[in-house]
Amino acid sequence: MLINNQPAYQYTQDESEDDVNGNGVSNVWYVFKVDGVSLAPEPTPDPTPEPTPEPTPEPTPEPTPEPTPEPTPDPTPEPTPEPTPEPTPEPTPEPTPAPASAVQGSVKIEGPFALDSDINNENIENIDNGFTNRAQFLEQYSTVLGWMGDDDDLEIFQLVAAESETAVQLEIINHNGDPDNRAENTDLDMYIVNTDIETISSGAGLEKIEFAEIPAGEGDIYYIIIDHYRGDNSNSSAYIINQEPTAASSSDNQAKHQESNAEINIGKLIIVNKEFNSTNSQEALYKDLSPKLETRPSALIEISEEKLKEFVNLSGVETSSLKQQFPAVAKLGEWRKATNLLRKRLPSAKIDFDYKRELHDVFVKDPLYDSYQWWNFDIVNLPEALDILGQETKPINVAVLDSGSPDVDNVGYQRSIFDNDRGWDMEDNDSVPIDIPSENASTTSHGSHVGSTISMLNDGVDGNGFGARVTPVRVCYDRGCGPTYEAYLFINGDENDSETTWAQRTAESKGVPLEDLDEKLYSMNMSYGGGGGSANSNACEKLAEISESGILVASSSGNGGINSTSWPAACPTVFSVAATNGTHRRSSYSSTNQYVDFAAPGGEYSDWNDDGIDDLVYAYALFDNSNPDVEMPLSGLQGTSMASPHGAGFLALLKHYYEDVAKPFEINTDLPEILKYNHVEQLLKANLITNDVNKESREFDTTARPGRDDHLGYGIIDLHKAIKSIDAFKSSYFTSFDALPSYEGPSLIKLNAGEVQEFTLTPKGVAGDGFNSLEYTFQSEFLEVKDLDNLNYSVVNAPDYTWAGWVDTPITFTFPMEEGADLPFEGYELLAVGVNILFHIKGEASSVDILDLKAYLLDEEDQVLQESRTDLIGGEGALGFNEVEPGNYKLKVCSDINGDNAWCGSGELVAESEVFEVTGVSSTEVGLELSAFSEGVPNNAPVITSDPEITDSTFATVGEEYLYRVLATDEDYENENGTSAPRSWFNYSIELINEEDGSTGNFLSIDIIGEVTGVPKEKHIGSWKVKIGVSDRIDTTYQEFILTVDE
Repeated sequence: MLINNQPAYQYTQDESEDDVNGNGVSNVWYVFKVDGVSLAPEPTPDPTPEPTPEPTPEPTPEPTPEPTPEPTPDPTPEPTPEPTPEPTPEPTPEPTPAPASAVQGSVKIEGPFALDSDINNENIENIDNGFTNRAQFLEQYSTVLGWMGDDDDLEIFQLVAAESETAVQLEIINHNGDPDNRAENTDLDMYIVNTDIETISSGAGLEKIEFAEIPAGEGDIYYIIIDHYRGDNSNSSAYIINQEPTAASSSDNQAKHQESNAEINIGKLIIVNKEFNSTNSQEALYKDLSPKLETRPSALIEISEEKLKEFVNLSGVETSSLKQQFPAVAKLGEWRKATNLLRKRLPSAKIDFDYKRELHDVFVKDPLYDSYQWWNFDIVNLPEALDILGQETKPINVAVLDSGSPDVDNVGYQRSIFDNDRGWDMEDNDSVPIDIPSENASTTSHGSHVGSTISMLNDGVDGNGFGARVTPVRVCYDRGCGPTYEAYLFINGDENDSETTWAQRTAESKGVPLEDLDEKLYSMNMSYGGGGGSANSNACEKLAEISESGILVASSSGNGGINSTSWPAACPTVFSVAATNGTHRRSSYSSTNQYVDFAAPGGEYSDWNDDGIDDLVYAYALFDNSNPDVEMPLSGLQGTSMASPHGAGFLALLKHYYEDVAKPFEINTDLPEILKYNHVEQLLKANLITNDVNKESREFDTTARPGRDDHLGYGIIDLHKAIKSIDAFKSSYFTSFDALPSYEGPSLIKLNAGEVQEFTLTPKGVAGDGFNSLEYTFQSEFLEVKDLDNLNYSVVNAPDYTWAGWVDTPITFTFPMEEGADLPFEGYELLAVGVNILFHIKGEASSVDILDLKAYLLDEEDQVLQESRTDLIGGEGALGFNEVEPGNYKLKVCSDINGDNAWCGSGELVAESEVFEVTGVSSTEVGLELSAFSEGVPNNAPVITSDPEITDSTFATVGEEYLYRVLATDEDYENENGTSAPRSWFNYSIELINEEDGSTGNFLSIDIIGEVTGVPKEKHIGSWKVKIGVSDRIDTTYQEFILTVDE
């Protein structure tokens, strides 16, 4: 198996044959290089043991009492004498006490916490975390304390997304809060990227605090990249990363997130001069920016990165680790940084990134459809979609990287649309991308079959296609493929061996200058692949660039079967397409892995409907196929190679309908004008473009896999369903890709044995009460799950399950639709959500080790009296001071991660106790908790202006809706923006405490605009203390009042 892209082998000293216990040493996996060198860190030395206390002496044994004497046999018996009394035993001596003047302290750290693995402290071993395969793993909501400077200019952290979005803040310590002080302030930028190395969110400005957001996730893995941007100076700095769940993000943070997620066309901006034709002192700047803006209030301008950076005085960076490893991210970051500076320089402008933008006839089946194509086109609902789009060929260009097109005399060429004059033969490096059979080749052309699946004419002859055009790019021959990377350069418009590009070839074929070209590529197909590859390879990065340009890329997931991965399908921003058969199950050969996005018909040598025809994918493929009167000109093939062109054709038509036909962004300008990879991903998660055929067990596939799974991804593509979903944007049923209906939860929860964890499902969009109900299932053999109400749940491993090893088992949530719910279209269903629970019976969570801490004994005036060194091992540490006179003292523990010998400052770990008294009678025990310390940003706290007394909000009635609108102002927002802060800008919290018994209540909630609502029940009758918090994400102001609930 691979761990962080490194092979992990069974350790040679493990001789156990038990698969449960035998995978490692003491149930621990180790990672090795191929040459056998372990990558496991050196073991942390044991801490110096505490002195062994003197043994407690045994107590003096009690003496055995004398037996009671027999009575004298006298007629008149003497009274029985009293038994001899037991002697009082000596008391057990107390252990020798610690010196009367000793002070002892225990140190822990607030968690979850992570210390940057390559800080600037020579006493701590540094491990480079500047590569994705060395990324430092973070727990959810971890605080990170780090340092950057000298050669350390890139840091990468990896984490699993939480059940809801996570707000991330990067605070730069060496920054005085003035963004204009670029000569002295350290400039650190933050990027959130997914495993496809696709930028999800970024904070690339010049502020002391940068904001970004990690999406919720279905088990998705993300990287937080911190880049030391050295365009203005190279000053080093410590930094603090804070994470917190964002059930309701502020509007400005949402805007930054949406802007960072938007796929932008670097070199172009849409600028609206809000003060055009008025007295605007900045008119000259608009003219300098673009001549268009001299005479127009708005324009799409073209401006080079260099000119824009010069315009805003952004120096830029010649070389950096970010540019070397993530050139697209670096380029995007500099463009965004420059654009942010432009917005500051032109406050009278609204500056947006550049975004972009057809017919209808009845679908008529061609003669061979019912016999050969019914199963694969019916399942994706192509006929219904072409009824809407029209079946004629449209200017929808799809690049097919394969073995080439049919010869021009071939029936397949004449009855499909292959634009050979736009393609290229990368194998022979000429302008004729035709597949030529070799001596060892089969009788069919792989490239012709793949291409004609997409571009076969719907003309009443033979079979049907998607009504799109194919640009063939020949990269494969016989059974192998060669210069695929050169083809990526050709498609992407980069310099390459052909000395031309798709855009140049297309412009030449149309007889227009390149700058006047009005066509684009909608999608790209790659029906090839193999083992070996990495997400940050040159090929994957170039494919990411192609995807970022707006081209939706599809690739076959591979024919390796269960748990096999094929590249380039696993590359960033490539849609990995699995194959299905005639019963709409996974074809037996189709690869299963975490990268599968969706499925499409790939065929299988079987005849599920007993019509005498194998359920294969039929298209033009024969080399010798020049007779137009042949009875059967189509060839049937199977493979994910056949599934992928269905995916590429589907993506192209989806993009065409959104950008060129429906154009919902003309109604809702908040919507993007270009449908990109991330938007399609959001549509997939909302169950809007696929059908989850695996949600129930079926004949021949008895394992139900509701929701996204590794077999079919989000399900089988459905073009008709996708069109109806886009129409729901146009009708304004959907208003944002970020608010599509779905549920989000933690895709992965790690449990310690016996540990109870709580989690929450978060509905998005219209999902929730009135729209759907909720059901969940789990295996009680492994888990105990409780419903805590309000979509909160707790989970713990079943106490009776005692088998050693790891258990990975899901809790599956399904969401039946409510009768009468307002749906985007008839038959819509929410996608199921699986929460994977991972636990190890004998394992323990890894603890934090912080070496080289300094401990201080202080007086009440903070004067240092004594100091010592200590370490935090396994999340715990100890310290002690002797010969302490009676009096009042404090303890303080600090780090020096930046190596400047200035302990306890901003950007360090600091723990400080309350004042305690030493009496001189016994030792004093003090507990401390370390946390990352920051002096923060000078800030004015919000002011709450609403009064519940004035609005009669101190009373609530059982069974009636309660409402209290919280209003607040923020001086800092007003100073910066010249207007009052909108209600949604603040973060809100609410706490209810019963005055009688101190219990907490949850019958009221507060939304993102500060409205407190709820319906009290009879059990809530009484008095409640209401505590409302209003935060500007730095300071929080609280308002308290008594709420009386009555009948």
